[in-house]
Amino acid sequence: MIHSLLAQTVIAYLLIFAVPMLLPVAFIKLVGLGGLRALVTYEASDTPLHRLDPRLKVLYPIGMGTLSILFSWKAMLIVFGLTILPWFWLRPSRAKIRVLMVMIIGPALAGFWGQGMYYLPPSPIHFLYKFPWTMAWLGSPGITSYGMIFGTEQTARVLVTVSTSMLILVSTDVSDFTWAFERFRAPPHVGFALTAALRFLPEMIARTTLVLRAVELRGYDMSRPRWHQFRRWPDYLKRVSRCVVLVTVPLLVGTLRGTTTMAMVADARGFGASKRRGSLRVHKTTAVDVWGYVILAALVVAAIVLNHLNIGARYYG
Repeated sequence: MIHSLLAQTVIAYLLIFAVPMLLPVAFIKLVGLGGLRALVTYEASDTPLHRLDPRLKVLYPIGMGTLSILFSWKAMLIVFGLTILPWFWLRPSRAKIRVLMVMIIGPALAGFWGQGMYYLPPSPIHFLYKFPWTMAWLGSPGITSYGMIFGTEQTARVLVTVSTSMLILVSTDVSDFTWAFERFRAPPHVGFALTAALRFLPEMIARTTLVLRAVELRGYDMSRPRWHQFRRWPDYLKRVSRCVVLVTVPLLVGTLRGTTTMAMVADARGFGASKRRGSLRVHKTTAVDVWGYVILAALVVAAIVLNHLNIGARYYG
């Protein structure tokens, strides 16, 4: 029975569509909008990582990203391990660790599974599961072991970027980004645009949660049926699609009002009136900052030298 065309088609359909859909479902169940907001929001604390020079924090993802480009995927495990070490220095809460693990494991599984289906090596191809002709027309003849290995390689590089970027977002105030870009002699508008972008996502998540709660308090049914209640799912999807319209309009109006308010505040504080801006907080370079610059520069230089000597270098071609 399992070798029949119908059974193979059903299995292939589940592997192509059902398995990837488990990732957003797991994200909503384990993290939700509140958890995502907590992850991308600055967490005020008095740790050594919070006191580091913001310029060093801006250069940190760039330097580690350079390592992820130059090294092979086997060396990427060492690079990813290096990006995990500062998290022990930060000492985040358990809730934030859980959200971070979901944010790391989710893209890893997505890249691993997607490349396993759609990245095809040269012949001969070793299939872990070959799709029947009824599903192969979608562009994937099956799941290959070579594709999953390639997906692991590419995912390792993504994890380095995710780990370093999330660390900086959690430990750096948005105003410090503006200060860092000014010290890099970048136009003030660049720092202001980055500050607005970093503040936009947490505010949008908070506003979305607030609007959804207001819709439910006004009597709109958002209760989700159980997975085995198949007859109730079409009505639930219809209610969700209608709720999208109800939520979109208040979010759009609130976003426009927030943007107008931000523009008025920038004008009232004289933003752009002079080329050289002052700052309430001026970060003085400490011995820890100097050691951080030295370690980051040493890692980048060592990666370039090893790449030139073809030691752990990434293979192209």
